[in-house]
Amino acid sequence: MVDDFPLSHGPRKKLLDDNSLFDAITKPSTIKEAWSRVWTNGGAAGGDGISLDFYSKDLLRRLDKLHDDLRSGHYHPGPVRVVDIPRSSGKGLRRLSIPSVNDRIIQTAAASCLSSLLDEEFEENSYGYRKGKSVQQAVAQISLAQRQGNAWLVDADIKSYFDHIPHNGLMERWAESCTPGPLTQLIWSWITSASPSGRGVAQGSPISPLLANLYLDRLDEAFARQDARIVRFADDFVILCQNQHGAEAAMGKVKRLLEQHGLELNEEKSQVRNFDQGFKFLGHLFVRSLVIKTAPERADESEIQRWMNEVAQGDAKAEQDRQRQISEEAAKEARGYSPGLRVLYVYEADRRLSIRNQAFIVQEWQSRAGRDPKWFELIAIPHQDIDRIELGPHVAISDEAERHALATDTPVAFVNGHGETIGWLANSLSPRAERHLAQAAFCLDQSKSIELARRIVDGRLRNQRAVLRRLLNNRAHPPKIVSDALIHLNRIIGRPGKGPLYKADTISELMGCEGAATAAWWRALCGLMPSEMAFQTRSRPANDCANVCFNFLSWLLTRDISVAIMRAGLHPGFGVLHKASDRRDACVYDLIEEFRAHLIGGLTVYCANRKMLTVEMFDISGDTPRMKREASSSLIRAYENRVTGKVTNPRTGKKVTWRQLMVDQAFSLAACYEGGSVYQPYIMDY
Repeated sequence: MVDDFPLSHGPRKKLLDDNSLFDAITKPSTIKEAWSRVWTNGGAAGGDGISLDFYSKDLLRRLDKLHDDLRSGHYHPGPVRVVDIPRSSGKGLRRLSIPSVNDRIIQTAAASCLSSLLDEEFEENSYGYRKGKSVQQAVAQISLAQRQGNAWLVDADIKSYFDHIPHNGLMERWAESCTPGPLTQLIWSWITSASPSGRGVAQGSPISPLLANLYLDRLDEAFARQDARIVRFADDFVILCQNQHGAEAAMGKVKRLLEQHGLELNEEKSQVRNFDQGFKFLGHLFVRSLVIKTAPERADESEIQRWMNEVAQGDAKAEQDRQRQISEEAAKEARGYSPGLRVLYVYEADRRLSIRNQAFIVQEWQSRAGRDPKWFELIAIPHQDIDRIELGPHVAISDEAERHALATDTPVAFVNGHGETIGWLANSLSPRAERHLAQAAFCLDQSKSIELARRIVDGRLRNQRAVLRRLLNNRAHPPKIVSDALIHLNRIIGRPGKGPLYKADTISELMGCEGAATAAWWRALCGLMPSEMAFQTRSRPANDCANVCFNFLSWLLTRDISVAIMRAGLHPGFGVLHKASDRRDACVYDLIEEFRAHLIGGLTVYCANRKMLTVEMFDISGDTPRMKREASSSLIRAYENRVTGKVTNPRTGKKVTWRQLMVDQAFSLAACYEGGSVYQPYIMDY
């Protein structure tokens, strides 16, 4: 028996407690239970290439590390593997995004804990991805509505729903169900890692079906009345009405609602119909009072799982072929033949390195048969068959290929027209044990480390002074707070060999000088900001819009400096100004000091005064402000414009980008550690 349409549940009256949920989800017992479900479901490796079988060989250590990383805040989602699979309709392809095994475990734990709680909010007439709900129930509900006099309907389709769910809108809806906290940040990290564009949830992620239902819950509520009833299965739905006029009004309403939620109605596939005309829904044909099953019932989760298992089978076969090839090559080597390194050279112009499934592909930009030009695939090679890739000066590489190269430890060399290496994309090109030892010995030498730390602090303060003077270039009357900060910076920097900075004999005293000067620096920046973006002090976590920007740019710069440190073969954890400790990149923090003023504080003031950042670009309705998409996009564009701008390297006199300067400084720091030279931070002019 099918019940009549109930009233809307409406918004949750008492929010779920984020911290309690996070504690429940990250308990060792919950994680182990989630692993059992992931193991039972099967599926392919994610973007990191780690299969279920490989993961299980060191299971207890991996699960313990996952738990520790989650609780300590060191967990980060791994790369997502993207595979195109046929649609169930047989027309076209759909994109399957496969998270790593590690991510699938914790996402499964989250989905398991959240499903019953969020289900309390969902409307009865939502049937997809819910325990105790089925296609048969949805079909029966439509038949019931027809018998009750609903002869007209809107047969609706959302345009690529899963790929277009806006992250900001989704998390705003999440905030109506749950308080802020670590679980909220975890969900943010999952959706943004899988789709950095700010839209879409990964089909293949255990948490995505729940989030997809959550985002459409308000749509269900809007049509929970007797005169316009919705029956929804995931992103497929019909709205049942008593007459044509009501159905046409419902069509207009659903279009407006979707637009308000950042979605689009597929008008080519959406139409107003009646039962006499007939329509298809969930593999059934509805004609007058007849219901005829025409296709297998839709079951997205099992369909996706089936495809994940097929991909896993393909991986297993590829691994068997690879092992056979390794055996054959070993046999050849035993007979005196060495095949050498397997290098993929891509030197010709108008070529691009990209990715398809788990294979690197080389594409060429060309037109065929009078059509508009596009990329055509020339060759596909599995990453297992490549030891290194070399790209010429006019060859492009896709973001997906870069991520896959990093995930599979496939080094990519960028080569100029003379065949010289100009850079690498690699997790670790080669271990630099001797350099690490020299770096550690230097950091343990108190006299050497204090002098290097002094130069690092001196570089930071001089660049703070330079940035303030640059920001004052077009101001006839500088604010007094800025003038006071410049006087304070001049006093601490002093003349060479004199002043507080040069009298400091310990790291603690140096940090005290830096802290006093930097406090004045932040006060000066506040005086240079427009009133709407003013802030009181530097804060982490951020409690105002300006500090949100400072923190965002700080992370961008930290990632750039980390790459520079890796390229120079330095150990990221050994520093002089910043103390070495577990899970702390002290060397990165040392090198970052000379770049902070220009690329964090100065850039934020620049963007705010030119209205590239405004308060309207932030959500300030909660306890802490949060960037909207336009703010992060604006900051990223500004940052990229600045770090790709040219600056003169003082050692070589050559023009390089700021990013290349970071790498050059990292190598200079390495030379200092190895006793080759005295390290000099980059000092900006006015």
